[in-house]
This record gives sequence, C-alpha cells and structure tokens, in this order.
Amino acid sequence: MKVDVTLPNTKLDYLTYETDIDLKVGDLVTVPLRNREQRGIVVHTGAMRDVGYLKKVKALVQPGFLDPVMISFYAWLAEYYYSGLGDVLRLAFPGKILKSDASLPPAEDPAPAGRIPCLTPPQERAVGRIVRSLTKKEFRVFLVYGITSSGKTEVYIRCLQEAIRSGGRGLVLVPEISMTPLLLDQFRRRFGADVTAYHSAMTEKERRETWHAVKTGRFKVVIGPRSAVFLPIPDLKVIVVDEEHDPSYKEHHQSLKYHARDAAVMRGKIEKLTIVLGSATPQIESYHNASIGKYELISLKERIDDRPLPCAEIVDLKSESHRFISRRLEKALVSALESGGQAIIFLNRRGFAPYMICPNCGFTAACPHCSLPLVYHKGPSPGLYCHVCDYKSGLVTVCPKCRRGTLLYQGAGTQRVEELVRKIVLQVPSYAGSDPKSLVVRLDRDTVRKRGETESIFDRFASGSARVLLGTQLVTKGLDFPTVTLVGIINADIIFNLPDFRSAERTFQILTQVAGRSGRGERKGRVYIQTLHPEQYAIIFGQLQDYLKFYMAEIRMRKELALPPFTRLILLRFRGPNETTVRTEAQRVFALASRIKGVRAYGPNPSFYGKIRRDYRYYVLLKTG
Repeated sequence: MKVDVTLPNTKLDYLTYETDIDLKVGDLVTVPLRNREQRGIVVHTGAMRDVGYLKKVKALVQPGFLDPVMISFYAWLAEYYYSGLGDVLRLAFPGKILKSDASLPPAEDPAPAGRIPCLTPPQERAVGRIVRSLTKKEFRVFLVYGITSSGKTEVYIRCLQEAIRSGGRGLVLVPEISMTPLLLDQFRRRFGADVTAYHSAMTEKERRETWHAVKTGRFKVVIGPRSAVFLPIPDLKVIVVDEEHDPSYKEHHQSLKYHARDAAVMRGKIEKLTIVLGSATPQIESYHNASIGKYELISLKERIDDRPLPCAEIVDLKSESHRFISRRLEKALVSALESGGQAIIFLNRRGFAPYMICPNCGFTAACPHCSLPLVYHKGPSPGLYCHVCDYKSGLVTVCPKCRRGTLLYQGAGTQRVEELVRKIVLQVPSYAGSDPKSLVVRLDRDTVRKRGETESIFDRFASGSARVLLGTQLVTKGLDFPTVTLVGIINADIIFNLPDFRSAERTFQILTQVAGRSGRGERKGRVYIQTLHPEQYAIIFGQLQDYLKFYMAEIRMRKELALPPFTRLILLRFRGPNETTVRTEAQRVFALASRIKGVRAYGPNPSFYGKIRRDYRYYVLLKTG
C-alpha cells in the first residue's frame, strides 16, 4: 500500500511511501528522509501516484495521533494561504512535539469560585441564541457587537459553561499574549483547574506538556492568541474570538500568513462548531457579513448597570503650541487624581523621541539596514534604536553630515510623555513629595520584555499603588479597572496617517477601545482625544463612540472605491538585497498580471518600508471582484 506522509518543516505537502503496515489517516509514523529518519503524519492512504522506487515506512509510532478532521483543517490552511502543509504543521506543533514522548503538566489546584453576576435581559437573549446553536451541533457564526463594558465576556463564559455541560470543550482566542493572564485569572474563578493557557511566551517544555494535555482532553477551556487555533481539542463545540477586529490575529512574518479569525470560522465549518466573534468595533467585513445574513448579529447596546458611556472631547493640537499634553488634558488629569480616580494615557509610539534631526542641514538619523528613522531611547542603555530590525547605535549628538548642527529631538514617545505625566502628578497636593516613578507605570514592549512583568504592572495599577497607566496598544485591550475615570489619547493621528485603506477603521477602533477603559465603575468617565485633524470622520465618530454611523460612512466609501468587502485584494511582495533585481522582477510579474482577465493590477511600487534588514521591498497589488 502507498501512503502520503506530511513532514513538519518542509515546503512540500507530503511525500509518498510504501508500507506493509495497516495505516490510517492521522497515524504518527517514522519514515526515511535522505540519510536520516523523521517522524511524520499519514494524510492519505491508498495513494495512486505512479512513481518508480519508493522508500518504505519504518514504523508506526502512535496510531490515531491526529484526528483526520484536523488534517482537513490544516490542508485547507495550506491551500487557501498558498503554503506547504509542512509549514502549517511547523506552526501547529510545538518544537520537537513529534520526537518527544507524551508528558503532561502537573495538575493545578482549582481556583476559588468567583461571584456569578446576574445576566441583563440583552445578555440573556444573546446567551439563549448561542446556546440553541450549541444544542443543535451545527455550524453557525455569531457576531456579538457590544459596546465597551456591555458584558460580552460574561456571555462567552455562559456559552462555554453550556458547551461543557453537554460534554464538550471550548477555545477562546485573544489578540495579545499580554491579555492571556488577565483573562485566564477571570476564567479560572469560574472554571477552576479546567482552564489553561497556551501561547508562545511559555517555555518549549511547557508548550509541549500543555499541547499533550489539551489533546488528551484534560482541560475544558483553552485560552490563547492566534496560534491556539491549531490546537487539536477533542469534542470541541465552540470557538470564541474576542476582539475579533484586532489586527494581531493576522500573521505577517511566518511562511503561512494566516488570519486566525478566518481560520477559526473555517475550522467551525469543517467541524460543525459554533463560532462567536465579539467586539465593540467589529471589522467592517465582519459587520457586512452580518448585515447580509452570512453571520448572525447579536447586539449589546447598553453598559452593565446602565452606566453611561464616557464623555469624550476632541482637543485640536494646532491651538496648543506644540504641547505634547494639552492644557485641557493636563487639567483633567490633575482633577481626576485629586478626586481619587485613576487615569490611562495612550500613545502608540515607543521610545523618547521618534526622530533626531539636524536643524542646520536637515539630516535625520536613520537605520543603515532599513529605510526608517532611528528612535531615541533613554534609560540605563540610552541610544538610537530601529524598531524593525533591532539595530542599535550609541547616542549621536553632533550631526555626522554637516558637523555643525546638534541633533534635536522631534516628536514624543512613551518615555518622553512618561516624564511629562510624572511632573503633572506631582502637582496634585496629596501626592506632593511622593515618588513619581511609583505613581506612574508604563506598559509597552520595552517594559515587559521579561516573563511576569505585564502581570506585575497590572497588579500595581489594580491595587491603586500606581495612579496612572501609560502605554501603547497594550492598554487598549480588555482592561477593566473600575476606578479609571480619565483616558487621554496623546496623538490620534499616528495610525490614520498610514498608507492603508483600513487606516480610518483602525483609528476609530483604537479610539473607541481605549475610550471604553474609562467610566467602567460607578463614576462617570471622561476621554480627551488630541488630534491635528478634528474634522476627520474617524475622529468625530470615535468621539461619539458611534460604530454604526462610522460603519455607514466607511462602507459607502469602500463601495465607491471598490474596496473590500466588495472586492478581493491580493498583495504580492518582492524583496531582495539588489534593488534593481527586485524592481525588475516586480515589473515582470505586474506585466503578466495585467493581462489576466478580471484582475486589475497596480504598481509596482516601493513598499511603505522600502528597505528592511538590507532587503529592498516592492509590491504589486491585485484587485479582483
């Protein structure tokens, strides 16, 4: 008999072998590959390929290692995203998982049960609709559109409880690893030791142990970022995709450039699961799918306990004389702290200064390997950093081009704003003489490089010892601190200025999400949005926190310009160390694509990041109906 065996870390879908063993799809086997032996998974039996000499399968290691349904899911990923099945398995399996024997993590003591809140009528209706789908064991996708603090997480928990009660299991996807500990703690208070997390911040041994434990059915609920969608969970009944709009669900760097939300939907179709997508700001394509009946829309339009949405104000930075923190925001911050509240300050830019420019000749310090300005970082090891390739140089003060000017800081990152916020905090009489470093905590990639640092920062803020939380996008997602009464957005224009047709959507989503961190307790919240474009519709609707009006304006524009969801876009990237070669190849492919009927080709153009890690980058954009 001939069988096809897929091997992780190969560019091929599978290799064909002969065997005298009675093998089935999903069996783990040992096969010869060149001059060594390697473990692989049987994906087809009774192969009909007519080839010459075939090597033989050496041994059957474990029958039924992988469910054939999971193999169908992995095969779909490989085909849809134009990747090899071996590349899919490389992401789906932890390192050395096929070589190691099964080992399980030690059992954990169940967490104490938390208070079970009563459902509001809208929550009850939402849970009822989803549970009916669970009992029918059918594929169905629900889009839970709920404003911030409307109780979406409790809806997820109740649906998971129903899945478990009927003998099933659930998977919860979150956009960021940093969200996993917070959500895990919340779920453990309800599910005890039946819930676990799975993410790349775990050690290789921990990931292997957890993978085997999940596969054998030890846990009822699994929480993790996008890579968790690959987990072989037995008796899976429901997949929850929290903050389904978040761009972190898209993989950009691996060979398999998949979108975890779309992969979850397709896995649901293959396995006949219930899929729950949740967001206060759904992606335009998702809400469009709900509007045409492809998804079922569930709306939660009221906050828990009828709490009002925070009052938001737009601050026009053109009238602020180049101040990074406007007078209105400064006054509001002092007032919030004086009244015993806490504040969240958002700026999606790390470092102290994004640029260092010579005022004499205009020279800008740039990365020698990338086409990007170097960012100045203060701290124990000050210097100029590239945020793409991690290049670092010492601090340069005199212009290396004209040798006359002194390089000046331009713009502000989280480090610079942190210094300004600390000075403002000391204006509060009750904090005079206190250590500002303990009152203001910063949450960005520079402060959470080590394991456990994210939880430590959140604990300090939750306990009240820190009064201001400052950070990048990490502070916009899933945080629930009842004493936060003020949110300040330092610069709402950073994402809006990117050359991406989704830039307005991303701007609106971030503004709404971070604004929703305010006023989640008994006291009403306030939000200050600093911008140079107060008339832009994403800013205006972000201030109003009116998703439906933003959606109508955005979908109208998308239709007029023939953009998704009304068309499909395919981005072809070309990169290499020789710019002429890269550009020539892009031109050749563009000429070929231009002759395809029903396809419109645009380009070739240099990418927004025209050079990264010594590679020049060009792209060709294809649009098809």
